[in-house]
Formats: sequence, structure tokens, C-alpha cells
Amino acid sequence: MKKCFTALCILSVVLFLTVSCSKSSDVVDPIPTYTVPVSYTFVNANFADATTRLGMITEMSNIMKTATTGVLDGEKLKNMFTNTGSPFATASYNTSGLQIKDQCFALFQTDAISYIDSLVKVSQSKVPASRGVAGIGASSANAASKYALTATGINYAQVFNKSMMGGLITYQIVNNYMNSGIASSVDNSTVIPGSGTAMEHNWDLAFGYWGVPADFPTNKTGAKLWGSYSTQVDSGYHANAILMGSFLKGRAAISNKDNATELAQATIIMQTFERLTGAAALQEIKEVKESLNDNVLRNSRLSECYGFINSLRYNPKRTITDAQINAILALFPKNFYDLTLTDVNNIRDAVAKQYDFDNVKDIL
Repeated sequence: MKKCFTALCILSVVLFLTVSCSKSSDVVDPIPTYTVPVSYTFVNANFADATTRLGMITEMSNIMKTATTGVLDGEKLKNMFTNTGSPFATASYNTSGLQIKDQCFALFQTDAISYIDSLVKVSQSKVPASRGVAGIGASSANAASKYALTATGINYAQVFNKSMMGGLITYQIVNNYMNSGIASSVDNSTVIPGSGTAMEHNWDLAFGYWGVPADFPTNKTGAKLWGSYSTQVDSGYHANAILMGSFLKGRAAISNKDNATELAQATIIMQTFERLTGAAALQEIKEVKESLNDNVLRNSRLSECYGFINSLRYNPKRTITDAQINAILALFPKNFYDLTLTDVNNIRDAVAKQYDFDNVKDIL
């Protein structure tokens, strides 16, 4: 009996030690407490490279607009794409050591050249744009508003611009900064002079590519590209608050080593940019419907919608499949001059369904 009691005591001690060790190994590090600022004013934030590339895109877009007034200089545009031969009017861009092409999704690097070539060809036309004829067309509502359209009514200046928003900006944000840019292998300890840690700097560059001021959306001055479109659709899809909140929370989390919050906010940002692309396409559909009887203006706006949907191909983190993208693009008429109200509604409904915009009227 005594032996049994002794054995029972020993067993109890072993179990106690085992349980105690188990509990101590399961202790979870406490979530750090810190303050999330109301504007992107982190002391070591640096997104100058992103701002420079947005400026380069803007200069390219401005050159493309001259396709309506004369023959476009395609070589100059291609040099701007690679920052070769000092092509920019802003001297600091030429000496920045930065370029656009090497930051783009691989497929878009090829597509961009094709879009430029197509636009140059249209600019060489000496006749007005019309069904089956490439040229420069004027809006029937405003003769001063002119657009370079292919024989099938495509405005490649707009396709290029919207594709750039997907093939460079969204690609960099979701793939290189929100995904691999904050992976566990990225240094979040060593400070880069003037830029915070590598992880902080990646997050800053993603914010810079959004194209909004530090105190957005209170201040919308100068918002461009995605910053402009997130504002245009904000009454229906509140991307401004979603993105700004996540960019602020995520950056504060990185600085305070709060990995769980950082990853959660990155996921929100990646999902929001894809859904924002769908909302932007719906915004263009709204404008297409408003100009349905103005062939030239309508075709240019339809080109913007097409560009947004096609740009989803360049997002490696998208949920939409290639087959689904192709199915939506197949709803566009082969010749934009043949567009009907039924076509417009079919495109609208397909995009709305894809991205769960149940109340399409909120955006349209």
C-alpha cells in the first residue's frame, strides 16, 4: 500500500511538471499598445520613388493626348517607358535612375509597347474617326473634345493609362509591397538612412503609389490615378476610408512589431485594390450610359472601362480568373461603334456580380 502511495505521488509530480511546462510554452506574446496616427506622417516615411514614377506616368499620358493634334512621337514614349535618353520634361526624372518598365508586370511590359504603337498609327491618320476608319474624332456634345480612335473605336491612350494603373501601380502594391515586401524574411530592424526599416519602406512605397496626400481624405488636393478613382467611386464603394485606415494601421503595426495586425491590413489592401478596379469599371459604365448617343465620347469612355477590366490580368493576387476576365471582355462588341444599351447593361451586371456590388445604383 505504501509503495502504491509513493508511486502515485511521483506520478502526480511528473504530471504537474509536464502540465506546467506545457502551459509556459503556450504563452502568447502580448499585443503591443501603440497609437495609430490620423494622417500618414510617420517620421521616417519615404515614398519618393513611387511619387517620381507617378509623375513619369503623368508625363507619358500628357504626351499621348497630343495624338489628337499631330503625329505622335512613339520613340519618345518608349524612351519614357524605359527612361532612356533624357525624355522627360522634368529634369529630375531623367537623372533619378528610375524607370517604369522594370517595375511593371511582365505581360504589361509587352502590352504597353503594343498600345503605344497602335496609338501612333491612329495619330498618323489624316481623316476624321468614324466606323471602320481610324482617326481623330470630336465629341458631338463638345467639338473641342477630341479623341484618337482606331477603326473599331478604341482609344489606346485610355487603354494604356488604365492598364498602367493595373500593370504598374496595383502590381507593385499587391505583389511587391503588400505580399513579398512585408514577408518574414524582410528586415524590420535595420534602419535604412532616411527611410526607416526595409519593411517600413516597402509599406511607404505602396502608400505612395496610391497617389493621395498624407492627410487624405480630409485633403484630396493632388490625388491622382488610383487616388482620383477611389474618390470618384467613394459614395458607393468606400475605398477611401478602407485604404487609408489600413495603410495607417499597417504602418503603425510594422513600427511596433505587431505582425498580426500588419498582415491583416495588407490582406485588406490587396482585396480592396482588386474590388476598386471593378468599381472603377462600373464608374466608366455610368459615363458610357450618359454619352450613349455620342459615338466618339462614348467609345473613349468604353475604352477606359475595357482598360480597367483588362488590367486585372496584371494583378497576381486577384481572385478573378482568366476565364472570368475573358468572359466579361467578350461582352464588349468587337467594334465599339456597335455598342448597344443591352451590351452596356450586360457588362455592368457581370462586373457587379463578380465583385458583389449588389446595389449597382450606389456606384452608377
